[in-house]
Amino acid sequence: MKGDADHRLTLLILFLILVLPAAAQAQQQPRTPSSLETRAEREVFLSKANIVTEAPADGRSSWRVSLDDGNRKHDAGVETADGSDPTRRDYRFNVAAYELNKVLGLNLVVPSVERLMSGRPASLTWWLDNFAMNEMDRRRKRIDPPDLQSWNRQVQAVRVFDELISNTYRDTSPALYLNSVWDNLLITSEWTIWITDHTGAFRTRKELADPESLTRCPRTVLGRLRALNREPLRRTLRKYLSSQQIDALDVRRALLLRHFDDQIASKGEAAVLYDLPPR
Repeated sequence: MKGDADHRLTLLILFLILVLPAAAQAQQQPRTPSSLETRAEREVFLSKANIVTEAPADGRSSWRVSLDDGNRKHDAGVETADGSDPTRRDYRFNVAAYELNKVLGLNLVVPSVERLMSGRPASLTWWLDNFAMNEMDRRRKRIDPPDLQSWNRQVQAVRVFDELISNTYRDTSPALYLNSVWDNLLITSEWTIWITDHTGAFRTRKELADPESLTRCPRTVLGRLRALNREPLRRTLRKYLSSQQIDALDVRRALLLRHFDDQIASKGEAAVLYDLPPR
């Protein structure tokens, strides 16, 4: 009996010496960024984490920074253009696109928040995890998606969103393909599409650029477009967009509804609406 007790005591001592310190050390290790983080967590991180990278000295309007909140580190893209130069690019549009993407339940736009950077208002946009290539690279290398149906559904959702926000900088329509810029359509290693850089969007155009290329629409997006009108758009986006930009956005929203209602009437709902895969 005494031998058994001594043996158990020896095991307990070994446990205290070897296992507990290792467990405590693991708990103290900084948490690295994870694809399982929620969107809200990333927004807080972008808004509150310490900037550990100095702003470039050459006065450029966009650059990459590293952030650290004490538990984890991650990079972000900074944009400070305010629409005052000839290109009319505006950092506010990055945040507006992200907020509108949330309203529509799309989860296509990389998280972006407004924050002061070196005394200048800016957008900070999450640096995409698991990035594999952009659409420009995919086309140049002629790499085919492994699941063409899933790919086409994602691309069609991008088309609907870009028409809504009047984003001709990233136009995925076949009619405008030769003039397209594809470096801001990002593809992960799991072949999930994310879109970024909306600084050239939200023009006051009150028409769709290429409605003929809009053949399908995510079911939930059409429902949310139908529930929206100018007032909720104004409440969500007035911090980032002018009244004229919000008016034009609402006109394009109505045009998209009319377009897809006509498509459903002629082809049937099953041929037009679909459900996006979970993201």
